[in-house]
Amino acid sequence: MPDPAPASATPQDELAVALPTGTLTLSGVAPERIHALCDFAARANPKRGFLIVSRVLGRHLPTPPEALRAAADALAAHIPALPEPILFCGMAETATGLAQSVWAAWRARHPGVSSAYVQSSRQTVAGARVLCRFEEGHSHAASHMVQVAGEIEALLPQARSLVIIDDECSTGSTFVEAAEALVGALPQIERIAVASLTDWSAGAFLPRMPRAASAHSLIAGTLHWTPGAGQAAASLAPTANRHGTAPATGMRSRTGLIAPEAATRTPATAATGERVLVLGDGEHAYEALRIAEEIAAQGGIAAVQSITRTPAMLGHAMQSVTTLEDAYGSGATCHVYNLLAHRPDRIVIAAEIAGTQADQLHRWLGEAGSPVMVETLLCRYGESA
Repeated sequence: MPDPAPASATPQDELAVALPTGTLTLSGVAPERIHALCDFAARANPKRGFLIVSRVLGRHLPTPPEALRAAADALAAHIPALPEPILFCGMAETATGLAQSVWAAWRARHPGVSSAYVQSSRQTVAGARVLCRFEEGHSHAASHMVQVAGEIEALLPQARSLVIIDDECSTGSTFVEAAEALVGALPQIERIAVASLTDWSAGAFLPRMPRAASAHSLIAGTLHWTPGAGQAAASLAPTANRHGTAPATGMRSRTGLIAPEAATRTPATAATGERVLVLGDGEHAYEALRIAEEIAAQGGIAAVQSITRTPAMLGHAMQSVTTLEDAYGSGATCHVYNLLAHRPDRIVIAAEIAGTQADQLHRWLGEAGSPVMVETLLCRYGESA
């Protein structure tokens, strides 16, 4: 499939991107700054036809671990002083690795300040209490739930501030939905801050927030989307919004943390100069970053990326796609985009479940004529690990 027309810019800090589903116009930010952080793709989604693809998120494009950490630290530096205790909430699935990285960076900048972290999820955790649910209207997987259990329960009634972290803000409606649900469950919240890598809302959503709120990002401008025929023709799989089931030894960030988590697993190894792509699985993204950092510390050339539910069309940022079964049993279709863009010698899947993804990727690579080996590094959490 040929690439769509290339992006074009005008002297007025405007960038127009022609996609098969319509035209995306970003204004108010110099195009070179946008290109430093963003690429673009068409969503295979009738609700929203564009996807702003981050170069530093480690989701759809291979990202050096130090680039993700640097972006997270820069975003953490933008979060203002807030009444404590502070509850941080990361948005599933795309922003889970970023959000925990931002929280870790923020904690390093504010030692001694009381905080906790939780993330929304589409995987049910046995024994957890559902704190709230909310909908992300434009998403392929719209239904979020926030679940809590364990040590975070004692902090929740005391939390006075809320920080919600997502990768990108187009209209801010998802921030409003999440904030209303969380404040409904925690009415003592006094202040809210939202943080994203890019924000195209011009703050228009802030008056709709249930508490006094501020928005923070690495770049901010405005967005205009003109849908085309390709968006109207797109369709979503009927399984796109189904929930799966987290394993008993799954990550604890789904039910709340009072310190950044680390898995119990076999140490990662790499030879000097070996190119290794580390794939997180959906919401399980933070440990993939840690594994990539471990590989880089040994002299390997590491990149981090994720298996994702995001349905995107080939072209622009998405140069290849391979489709996988969901390891969590939801029946949703999962994808890996740009699998060989890092030119890896080896691919490591950071998994909570010893599923069949490695075998599926190995078959895809074989059909593509690639000798790259794929392995699974099983990650377990909690006392039972």
